[in-house]
Amino acid sequence: MATQLQRISVTRLLFTLVLSTILTACGSGFLQPAVTPEPAPDMFSPLVRPADQYRVQADIATGDNAFAWQVLTIRSLLQQGSQQEAEARLQALRATASLSQQPVVQLLAAASRLTQNQPAETLSLLDNIDTGALSSSGQAYWWLLKANGHEQQRQPVQAALALIARNELLSGPEQRRDIDRIYQLLSAQSPSVLRSAQSDNLSATANGWLRLLAILNSQDIPAEQKNWQLLSWERSYKDHPARIYLPQVQDQVQAPGFDASHIAVLLPLSGRLAEQGEAIRNGILSAGQGQSARVSFFDTQNQDMAALYQQIMQSGADMILGPLLKDNVDTLLKLDPALPVLALNQPAYQPELATFYYFSLAPEGEASDAARRMWEEGHQQPLIFAPDNELGRRVSAEFNRQWQTFSGQPAAVSYFSNQASIEKDVRRALGSHHADSVFMPTNAAETRFILPYFDFVRDSRATRLPTYVISRSYIPAGEAPMGELAGLRLADMPWMFDGAPQLKEEILGLWPSAGSAWLRLFALGYDARAIIPQLPALRRGAPGVPGLTGELTVSPEGVVQRRLLWREYDNGNWIPIGANAELQE
Repeated sequence: MATQLQRISVTRLLFTLVLSTILTACGSGFLQPAVTPEPAPDMFSPLVRPADQYRVQADIATGDNAFAWQVLTIRSLLQQGSQQEAEARLQALRATASLSQQPVVQLLAAASRLTQNQPAETLSLLDNIDTGALSSSGQAYWWLLKANGHEQQRQPVQAALALIARNELLSGPEQRRDIDRIYQLLSAQSPSVLRSAQSDNLSATANGWLRLLAILNSQDIPAEQKNWQLLSWERSYKDHPARIYLPQVQDQVQAPGFDASHIAVLLPLSGRLAEQGEAIRNGILSAGQGQSARVSFFDTQNQDMAALYQQIMQSGADMILGPLLKDNVDTLLKLDPALPVLALNQPAYQPELATFYYFSLAPEGEASDAARRMWEEGHQQPLIFAPDNELGRRVSAEFNRQWQTFSGQPAAVSYFSNQASIEKDVRRALGSHHADSVFMPTNAAETRFILPYFDFVRDSRATRLPTYVISRSYIPAGEAPMGELAGLRLADMPWMFDGAPQLKEEILGLWPSAGSAWLRLFALGYDARAIIPQLPALRRGAPGVPGLTGELTVSPEGVVQRRLLWREYDNGNWIPIGANAELQE
């Protein structure tokens, strides 16, 4: 009996111990369902779980997987307002993150500042992140924070521009939501704000958004003009994401033709540029003799372009020629005129619009023609020797751009600063580069001064390197011979040599004191008026037409391009060379 009672006691004790162990285990969570580590989704994917679920995975994951789960946890905590825990986890993550992971940590720090309504600090942190070190989704998140920061600062246009950049990194429903938000931000802005925001520093997509919303938000323009502007936008932006907001336009409304009956000319006819404006005006009037189109001149001096444009529309003009100054051209562009325009300059921002053209005497165009000429003459290693200033660098860049389209290789570039250091600059240029020719975008005085140094440094007995210059180096023929210019090859408009001799005789009879600068501007006005009816055909690839300023063609972007006449300096005269000589025999 005692033995049986002892067995019962032992059994009860074991049961008690087992039960205690089970209860202890239950209390500690030992018997809770085990959590299985999961592969982490993209760190910047949409948050679809509460923070607790991300936290659990972050605490059991290892390696890169753990880092990704921690990022998702911090993002989720910030989203639900758990700022303190998010900051603590962020500090811990910063301490353990590798060098390559630090940009992501900085991105989270910016997100944290944003949730604390500190947009200035947010944007500052974002600007110091190397976005190239981020994944595509990380870059999209960077742009989102950028947009939200600008929106907190009440900068809706900047916020929209950030979203536009982000939109190209998205797809599916998220991309559509982004597009809707861009529209909401921009649709609340005035047309003038949207026009002024357009810039060559922005993408074509961004400028397309700004241009469309500027049209849609305009309430004070006639319906027919607005329809024409929308039709022009539709033709210019065939695959633009904002097309879903484009109202139905009437395709039967045709753009005004280039067979203009009333041309509005915008020129500075008073003030410091009055002389230049008058030279162009006289060229336009001379080219228009015998033409039936009416021409009205509008002085742009101290005039608001928006107000001037309204005057033009009220005048019944069906074509605009001008303006001359880059700033005025840029302003007119942003007004999105409902008339064809042939501007007399090329601003930095040049959207490709079907009825907007640019015609100028910019030295960049001449540099492009020089690159073509030198390639055609068989040169392989040109040296660009240019003044070390803004103009010299700009012209050199255009020559190089064109040269690379022909050769596939960049040209050598060297700059000079002043006369005192010219010998050193020439020695450095020739010592660093094995050139077979030289292009110099110099003026006449600089050219005369520099050429002897090239001969001296190389060896005065050696044959001079073929040297090419543009119209800035022009010296009128018939003056005393300048031996240092012998063999120099110069590109200029036919008008400055012996083109249109009868017309030149008439013009010099009327303006006997006209200098070369005045004559060039006269030729610009003459060709601009004469080429108007042929602009669309030239843009479509029709053969070039001869003009006073050169053989004229038009690029697909609407830029009037000039093929110049090349001459060689010989004993005080400019004589034809190469193909030019054959054409003029």
